[in-house]
Amino acid sequence: MTNRNDNFRARYPEIILVGVVHGDPEGYDKLHRLLERARPRLISVELSQYSRNYRRRRQAQWQRQFKSSSRLLPPELRQHLALQKLAAQIAFPFEARAAEAYAKKHGAPWRAIDLNSISREHLPHYETELLTPDNLRQLTSTPDGDWRDYISQEYCRARRTLQGSRSESAIPAPQSTLREKVLAHRVARLAREWLEIVHVGGWEHLLRSQERQTMADFLAPWRPELLLLDDELE
Repeated sequence: MTNRNDNFRARYPEIILVGVVHGDPEGYDKLHRLLERARPRLISVELSQYSRNYRRRRQAQWQRQFKSSSRLLPPELRQHLALQKLAAQIAFPFEARAAEAYAKKHGAPWRAIDLNSISREHLPHYETELLTPDNLRQLTSTPDGDWRDYISQEYCRARRTLQGSRSESAIPAPQSTLREKVLAHRVARLAREWLEIVHVGGWEHLLRSQERQTMADFLAPWRPELLLLDDELE
């Protein structure tokens, strides 16, 4: 990320938007390799500061509760696809772990830039609703499958959608337009300050939508490079 002169970069900072499938079991290694190749001056992550701090405080309790609730299920259901999704949901996000490792190694900062309000609303319900035995039992009534196959299929869906085969379910809902705008504003502000950044978040934010504006739409004037985590960085 170093071949632009300073005047041009001051006008068009180098921004790479990396779309991921959250919970990808190989995500940490993939992102680590991408960051080592891109060598950004700063990394931003689709994670709020509230979520980062709350997850660190509650991580051990969530894991204990998940294991306790899982033990009440028949053994053959404990590796159900829905439970593997849940385990990934309560784990500390690989995006943040990889950004943190890169920052520690290279002295390049990383920022959690998502909205705190969303985390404040949802995270406290994990212990009282999401991780209860009743909820895990209900989850196992949903269609089962292989976790890695599911992740692979999600990347395929992401690639088709980003290439123009629109999936309505992937387009952000109207109420999330403000979030998309705020994320884009924060990425742009960091890009102006640091000139070379990588932002990591869910692939849906990379959509260019005629129906509703996404983060990629709001950032279009900055000419960001859009990548799926499965893509090779040129």
